[in-house]
Amino acid sequence: MKKILVVRIGALGDAIHALPMVNELHRREPESEIYWAAGPSVVSFLKGHSALSGFITVNKGVKGLFNAAKLVRKKFDCAIDTQGLIKSAFIAASSSNMVIGRAWNSVREKPASFFYTEKVEPQKEHIIEQNLELLEPLFPNETKFEIKYDIPIHEHPEWKFLSETPILFNIGGGWWTKLWERENFVQLANRIDKVLGLPVGIVWGPGEEDNAKYIAAHSSAQLAPPTLFRDLAGIFSKARLLVSGETGPLHLAVAVGCRTIALLGPTAGTRNGPYGKEQITIEPQLPCRPCHSRTCADFRCMPMITPDRVFNEIANKLER
Repeated sequence: MKKILVVRIGALGDAIHALPMVNELHRREPESEIYWAAGPSVVSFLKGHSALSGFITVNKGVKGLFNAAKLVRKKFDCAIDTQGLIKSAFIAASSSNMVIGRAWNSVREKPASFFYTEKVEPQKEHIIEQNLELLEPLFPNETKFEIKYDIPIHEHPEWKFLSETPILFNIGGGWWTKLWERENFVQLANRIDKVLGLPVGIVWGPGEEDNAKYIAAHSSAQLAPPTLFRDLAGIFSKARLLVSGETGPLHLAVAVGCRTIALLGPTAGTRNGPYGKEQITIEPQLPCRPCHSRTCADFRCMPMITPDRVFNEIANKLER
């Protein structure tokens, strides 16, 4: 029996992108024990996942990093670093003599590749498929894979509005460069109500309540109760469709089978967009993107996405 450590400390959306690789690893090695080294929020979200035997919690700061490295020291037969940071590579290398990661040209922090004994040069574009390619050193002759997430569905706060199978808006984003103006959501909600006659709901997270209340006050959209990230899996599984920027809740919706329309600015749909044929990505054509930047002195990408364009995509999607 092998013990394998997967390292993806954060963030939640990126952790979801690593789940198909973990599930595929479990499918190919059902007797192996698979552990995940992650931050507390990822551990809380993934607790109970059927492919995982346990977790190594990586707390913030240098102390948290070294404590995690001490806990895993040479206890694993193999480690897979999907994050590509120096800190994630350090934990992976502490845990095993066989460490898999991306090659120098493809890793996020290039010195991280010095920690890897097996360096994989990505051939695919989307990050989910790039994560699956990290299994090649373990299974060099197997090229077929399944895309499965098996997200744990937790109980969520009661929201009777879900019985109407609404279109949902996720209005937040980890970076301000990923945000769509609240006035755009207002216009979109009102047009959906007027033309399609369909209910619209708003999910929101920490720091987003004021914008959510503003959208609800100026449209027919209904405000969701306060939720944790893990609550959203059950909520999205009951939605007709989700409109969202490129952030964790978008990828969670995809993982539970919800149709999505993604609004992308600084990131590229081919790499970071919602994965699957049922999903739609709207992204402007600009020479400066994708920039993957959290700041911008000439912010044009998200403002170029109009409510009319998003509405048309919704209408076309619902006709199919």
